[in-house]
Amino acid sequence: MKKIIYPFILTAIISLALSSCGLFPSSSDDPLIIPAEAQATPSIADLVKIELTAQVDTSIPYNTVGQIIKFKYFVKAVQNGSSNIAPNLTITGVAATCPAINTVGNLDDRLDQGETIECTADHPITQAELDSGAVTNIATATIYGVNSNQVNTTVPTVPAKALTLTKTATPTAYDRAGQIITFQYVIKNSGSSQLGPDQFKVTDTGITTPINCGDPTLTLAPNATVTCSANYTVTQADLGFATVTTTATASGGGAGPSQPATATITKGTTSSNLTPGATISHLVVEGEWLWQIARCYGADPAKTVAANPQLANPAQIKAGITVTVPNIGSNGKIYAPQPCVGKHLVQSGDTWSSIAAKYGADPTIMQMANSNTLTVGKEVKVPFYTAGINPQPQPSNALSLSVTATPTTYGQAGQVITINYVIKNNGTTTLGPTPPFTISDPLVSAAAFNCGPANTTLAPAATISCSVTHTITQTDMGFASISIRATASGGGAGTSPVAEAVILRSAAALTLTTTANSPTYSQVGQVITFTYVIKNSGSATVGPAQFTISDPLINPTPFSCGVPDATIAPNATITCAANYTVTQADLGFVSVTSNATASGGGATPSQPFQLSIIKQ
Repeated sequence: MKKIIYPFILTAIISLALSSCGLFPSSSDDPLIIPAEAQATPSIADLVKIELTAQVDTSIPYNTVGQIIKFKYFVKAVQNGSSNIAPNLTITGVAATCPAINTVGNLDDRLDQGETIECTADHPITQAELDSGAVTNIATATIYGVNSNQVNTTVPTVPAKALTLTKTATPTAYDRAGQIITFQYVIKNSGSSQLGPDQFKVTDTGITTPINCGDPTLTLAPNATVTCSANYTVTQADLGFATVTTTATASGGGAGPSQPATATITKGTTSSNLTPGATISHLVVEGEWLWQIARCYGADPAKTVAANPQLANPAQIKAGITVTVPNIGSNGKIYAPQPCVGKHLVQSGDTWSSIAAKYGADPTIMQMANSNTLTVGKEVKVPFYTAGINPQPQPSNALSLSVTATPTTYGQAGQVITINYVIKNNGTTTLGPTPPFTISDPLVSAAAFNCGPANTTLAPAATISCSVTHTITQTDMGFASISIRATASGGGAGTSPVAEAVILRSAAALTLTTTANSPTYSQVGQVITFTYVIKNSGSATVGPAQFTISDPLINPTPFSCGVPDATIAPNATITCAANYTVTQADLGFVSVTSNATASGGGATPSQPFQLSIIKQ
């Protein structure tokens, strides 16, 4: 057979031979021949990109050791070019539990680009974290050997025992040595546990001694507050500074000291516009009353009352309103706009005279402003700049009046206050029987009303008395106090000097509501369940105490409501129930009525709450 050698095969053989002998250029020597470059192997970090995000519910109050904080981690594959590599997903930080990779996305064993896997983590709060105020979690996810971004999550915690303090100054400006600045402190239980009973205190760099705040056995529920005040006297050295800043902390109740709270007062010209004879506007602050404001500006109290016809009752003013003070300085020295009224926490051994001497106040005016109630551990109002004023000069007409209120505090609309008046003949001749003896008191009546029996005569030093009632209105609840300013006349004598008394709104008061499980009854032996809800309608925590219900329908004696040491924060409630069994006698009536009141915790007892069940 004839062999055929194809030309292209022959060419390849000759080229190979020549190349091996060095007679034919290699590809590296021939510029027309370009060799293929070697490609670098990509790293896993080039192939995989991971994104980590974290979530936690911070709306929950984390306030207990061992309480679980639930974290969520979301691991997303932004890029994944890996192959044949196990995922090996791990998360540093709070240990996480993750589902299998094949449960997400397209359900294969690979976290493909754009797929996200959700993991969960539970962290029990430690004591150290509770005390420090935060739990910090720093997390990083690792998958396919590649680390994600780092995520830092901070979860606030609420210590079981903690105090927060706020401090304000009134006024905020000073212009002379000896000027009084009133610091007000509000201590808040910002923890999750009840604090006390204890004496809470404020330590202030501007006050030489610690300030007792509240009763010596005060209990503060979570979020409850207690308020107190102290007076700072501007020094000559203060006049050399543009501002003076003082710092205070609060303590007590088993909690650690509060954070520092500061107040800054600024040197200015606070009284430059108080020209004697001028008429000025005064912004009322908490605790002031109109007659004391007039005294503070050296104005005539009666003319100040007349200058404020917009006041439906001059005895009722509240913080935030503006009153007119005419002809300042015409009736004494101008002290304002410093605080006209301060507060003093009564200590053991205090008397009206000793307190008045300490603050430059008149003891009689101070007694009237506080309804003659001086209790250790309680605050009293102090009318500054009244020393030497005789509020009740001996009248030439020989008639005087004294007035008291029972009770001296109020806590809810509908509460009844009894006002007692005593008219005395201070002269040397018998007064009466005509005209009749009368009382003028704008708080209870627009017109004068008779006091004592008709045709009464008053011998020298003799007295007659009468009483009226005032029902607390919803408007009264908007004031810190209501004032009585009454005069007496009759018997041929002139009008007596004004008698004053102040009825304070109680910080502690109870409101009761009653419901029944059935509005009707129809047979003997039927059981009606009455549910009683006691609410703290005051502004201070009441208790710990055994609260009671008085309901003659259920029991002739009061019965307990709630646990023996219950504490009720402002606006909080406690609930209890009692059963009433319908009797044969009840079938002879059209209804049976529950008439209940609540008591306890040192608060003003509630108004009676009536609820009738109708015979069907």
